[in-house]
Amino acid sequence: MAYQFIEVAEDSGVLVVTMDDPPTRNAIGDEMAAEIRQELERLESDSTLRALVITGRDPSFCSGANVKRMEQETRDRESEEGIPPDVGPWELLEQRWDEMRAGAPLEHDDGVRFVPLWLHNLRKPSIAAVNGHAMGLGLGIALSCDIRIASENAKLSETFIRRGLIPADGSCWQLPRMIGLGNTLLLQYTGDVLDAHEALRLGMVNKVTPHQEVMEAAMDLARRVAQGPTYTMALTKRLVQRSLYTDFEESLALAGPAQVVARQTEDHREGVRAFVEKRQPRFRGR
Repeated sequence: MAYQFIEVAEDSGVLVVTMDDPPTRNAIGDEMAAEIRQELERLESDSTLRALVITGRDPSFCSGANVKRMEQETRDRESEEGIPPDVGPWELLEQRWDEMRAGAPLEHDDGVRFVPLWLHNLRKPSIAAVNGHAMGLGLGIALSCDIRIASENAKLSETFIRRGLIPADGSCWQLPRMIGLGNTLLLQYTGDVLDAHEALRLGMVNKVTPHQEVMEAAMDLARRVAQGPTYTMALTKRLVQRSLYTDFEESLALAGPAQVVARQTEDHREGVRAFVEKRQPRFRGR
């Protein structure tokens, strides 16, 4: 299918999605988000597709949310009242959260920022090939993939603070788990831009390659993962996510039912047969 803001390819069971809007350095708006969602849904439903690689058209991965749209929204809100002068930020935020819990309609809720959640919930392995700037929401998209491989040209930043905004893309959940609380708040308070090697040192990316090799490295890994028992990988991902909220004993308890399900898969039976027959297994992702 032809899209306006992304390019799609398939290679050895790997779906490759390239964010492709060069004039905006691949900034993401509603249209691009809708196209990405359509492909993620296809990935989930197509048994021949076993893994995802997401990248951007050079020289950028994704420059964040579409600022032109943000500028229009800001102009539209100029006549609205500002924040109450007699209420502190935490108190006002608690009021808004209470309204949300009571079912009040959300104002200016931006669907674009849920792209990271779609990736987080993806049941097939995902790899971000971070080929250039991953800024704001663009960084959130990369962080939501299971694995990140970065070009030496990559630049990563929590740029929200430079627009007077909070990181509403899920990175307040992701980053403390990856790099700790202090490092997270340092990046989110300053909007500093990290190069690829500093991101690797902090644990935000898994590997750094020369720029011309980033897609090759991402695809080599994706093809390898796609040949594996991807149904079991989905179980593993979910168990890891749940274990973030549990102690060691409960994580072990949760692993029991997960292993029962894994033992019911065709891939488990194939793995055992291949071991006995001293050959490479031929997994099918089910």
